[in-house]
Amino acid sequence: MMRYLLIFHSDFAGQWRCLDSARLGRFTSGQAADLPGALNEAHGLALGWMLGRRVFGPLCRAAGAATEGVEWIRVHALDSGQAVIGLGNEYHGAWLEMFMQQSEPLGWIAAQRPAAARSAGALAALEARAGDPLRATDEACRQTMEQMRTQQDAAREQRRPKVAAQST
Repeated sequence: MMRYLLIFHSDFAGQWRCLDSARLGRFTSGQAADLPGALNEAHGLALGWMLGRRVFGPLCRAAGAATEGVEWIRVHALDSGQAVIGLGNEYHGAWLEMFMQQSEPLGWIAAQRPAAARSAGALAALEARAGDPLRATDEACRQTMEQMRTQQDAAREQRRPKVAAQST
């Protein structure tokens, strides 16, 4: 069965990222044209690989013009006898750049960010929340702190030596 290496540049991570089609469980046909469908079905794998949600378009022979919210994935043929790429090590650095220089893509897949993911307001709110994760005024934070105090108090009570009752 034919294998493919899917490559895109993540502006978020500032690096080239790749995915071996052997890691796509639903990709059983070996046909490059079926890659977008397999990617659309492998939500979790695609999310981790592209560091965000995408909807994948059909395989094209050439990358289209730059469009807001669209990233182009390079599709390269892989030797089926080669070990699976990306098991436990997602960054391939210099090897990946040399591979791209020595191999021409056989096609491109458009990866479209869903409109909600492109929303500047939603991303700004998420980034602000990530920048200030612990807010003492937040009800959930207060509840968590109260639970932690209760657990610490209970643990202290269990560690205290028991004083025997004295009888007179």
